[in-house]
Amino acid sequence: MFKYWKIMILIVCVFAGFLSVTFRPPVDGVEIAYITDYSPAKNVLEQGMIISSANGKPVLTVDDWIKNAATFSGKTVLVVNGKPYEFVVDRNNITDIGIDTINPQKTNLDFGLDIRGGTRVILKPVGENVTKDVIAEVMDTLQTRANLYGLKEIKFFPVQSTDGEYYIQIEAAGVGREIVNDLLSKQGKFEAWITKPVDLVGGNGVFQVGDKKYTVTSNDDGTLTIGDMRVSEGDDFNLDGIEFKYVNASATEPIFSGKAYDGKDIELIFTDSRHSALIPVKNGFRFYFTISVSSIGAERFAKITSGIPSRMDLTSGDYYLKDSSIILYLDEQVVSSLRISSALGGQIYTTPQIEGFREAKEDALAEKLRLQTILRSGALPVKMETVSVSVISPKLGEDFIPSAMYAALLAAVMVVVVIFVRYRNFKIAIPMVLISLSEVAILLGISATNDTGIWTGALVINMAIIGFAWWKKQEIDTFTLIGAALIPMLGMLSWTIDLPAIGGIIAAIGTGIDDMIIIGDETLHGGKRKEKIILGMKEKIKRAFFIIFGSAATTIAAMVPLMSIGVGLIRSFAITTIIGVLVGVLITRPAYAKIIEMTLGKEK
Repeated sequence: MFKYWKIMILIVCVFAGFLSVTFRPPVDGVEIAYITDYSPAKNVLEQGMIISSANGKPVLTVDDWIKNAATFSGKTVLVVNGKPYEFVVDRNNITDIGIDTINPQKTNLDFGLDIRGGTRVILKPVGENVTKDVIAEVMDTLQTRANLYGLKEIKFFPVQSTDGEYYIQIEAAGVGREIVNDLLSKQGKFEAWITKPVDLVGGNGVFQVGDKKYTVTSNDDGTLTIGDMRVSEGDDFNLDGIEFKYVNASATEPIFSGKAYDGKDIELIFTDSRHSALIPVKNGFRFYFTISVSSIGAERFAKITSGIPSRMDLTSGDYYLKDSSIILYLDEQVVSSLRISSALGGQIYTTPQIEGFREAKEDALAEKLRLQTILRSGALPVKMETVSVSVISPKLGEDFIPSAMYAALLAAVMVVVVIFVRYRNFKIAIPMVLISLSEVAILLGISATNDTGIWTGALVINMAIIGFAWWKKQEIDTFTLIGAALIPMLGMLSWTIDLPAIGGIIAAIGTGIDDMIIIGDETLHGGKRKEKIILGMKEKIKRAFFIIFGSAATTIAAMVPLMSIGVGLIRSFAITTIIGVLVGVLITRPAYAKIIEMTLGKEK
């Protein structure tokens, strides 16, 4: 039995690939892709939930949803994730319920935007003199954010209109508009301001910045004189190289605000458990993470907080700087407002902390990740505004898949016919087609998601097969041994199947057919008459594999640069082609050679 261990490994990998693609609980309904700000379902439903019925009518496809959504008016009941939700759709104020949907995945294959459908977004830079270099810098920053956030195969394209204006087009399969609004379209401008009170006694006080002290005098017209400057409430001014704002006028304690840090001062975003955590609190979850700032920013912190008196908190008993806090802004919106310990007053402080709160644990984790991602990627050189957001229908992909299957079936028939005409032997033609189909099954299984357990089991079984074959004193060749371990390990990875990836599958099948024809030619003909006599079946197969490995090495060498430097279309094609070639030379070709050796060897 273990004499045919190469074929057994092929069967294990094919079965694992089939399970990786198909082993998925069935879903009846449509998946929520995006909920608009005006939707009555905002903050009630979430992206990724499954809508199975609307007002008692089943919703099985996106077309069903569109037809039902057009009739929503007044009281509307949706069954989402098995639970009923009631909303009121006021047609006088809104045109629809504001929920975009896509068909849920039927398999574990992660199809791309051109097959599955998804979100296409057009962003426009705000401002003048936006050059091609600026757009390239924006795209690099957005790509960094997408990678840090874990978005798969998101694509960015520069677009220039006829009037010379630049835009950025974003395409992402299964990504809703809120990701764009909350992550990609944000400029990411970070600033940390510290409130600084100044006590006035008899209309006079002292504004201290580090070791320097400036006299503050209250004027009859409501303004303040600081040193030799006169400022009104809302004015900006500069002292000792630090930006200040006069934010709140008071006869006894005017409040100022000084900028301690900005995005250029951020050196590191901590993500380890010591400096970053999620803590359950009353009514929700609090998150925090620490950032490391430059020494220049820390010196500004020390100067701004100098001279501020301390006060004890009657609730906790701790001492804090009086009427002072550090307020963190992202795109001019407050993300954290924290009190400052009295021990930090006038001290160089390089590790401020960012905090936040959300009622749901998932929301708290998402917000923490969003803030960390934006801060780690840095600010965009220009502010971006969303021009359009659209959800692409998966109709094209739904039509493409059956067409591709018909084309594959026709190609298989043609291969059988051509090979039979060439060799006059079904024992070569039929296995060749079956091996090609098995190669597709393995390749798709490797690309599938949520299949680590399946491929781990395949790895264990493969090693057991090889162990028993070795125990039975069967010949174990190095390349198939490597394939028995490497292919299941590659199966634990995943990538997006889009049209270029399908092109890579076709390319891998084409090289596979070529290699199997080489094996067939060598075993049936073998070359010169003297070689036919001298060379046995195994020697002929070895000579065929010398050619096959040379061809595979050339193909992989050509694809590696495309995989490393390419993005989007080129990258997915290169990855699929390389893995397809590896599956062929390490798993399917050796199994095919063994089948030929079994069938033709006995005849000869």
